[in-house]
Amino acid sequence: MGISKLLSNILRAKGLEDHHIEALEESGINTKEDFALVGDHQTLTDITGLEEKVSKKVMVWAVGLAPATKPEEVEQVSSSPIVVESSDIVKCVHCNAKQPNDYKTGDLCLSCGNQAEPVQNCHWCLSSGPGKYCRSCGSEFVGSSDFEIALYLKREGESKRAIVAKVKDMDSQEKENMWAKIRRAR
Repeated sequence: MGISKLLSNILRAKGLEDHHIEALEESGINTKEDFALVGDHQTLTDITGLEEKVSKKVMVWAVGLAPATKPEEVEQVSSSPIVVESSDIVKCVHCNAKQPNDYKTGDLCLSCGNQAEPVQNCHWCLSSGPGKYCRSCGSEFVGSSDFEIALYLKREGESKRAIVAKVKDMDSQEKENMWAKIRRAR
């Protein structure tokens, strides 16, 4: 019993030539299941004399992913690991550095020296608190320099989310024009 026509066509597509297929038949490899018995590309190279590159392609096709023999052959499945952190961890809003366990709101960051969680005023409900979002109404804080502009936009009827988006999208000229409107309204 020799190698079937279908199997020989597949092997030719993988880079084997007629003399390679004859070498496979001489070594007793006649079916795809026989490659599983061979085990790896190095054994296939040893018993048939195939080039290493060709034997790797054949073994990957025949038995699936080739087992890695060297550390440089191991492929990374994921480039970034998943990290699960406790909910009581505080990170600096400026440099994203983790703060020590004894951290209190208003303390300076050990990495960058800024307030890790500056206490800010909410433009929507007028409460204050640390972090990026108001703990009372959930609105995202705007920078302290843009607080008056956000209050003006609220008085003009803008929604909570639209105010934050508009303030972030404004350039310096637009902010200066808004400050002129605020001064006139006083």
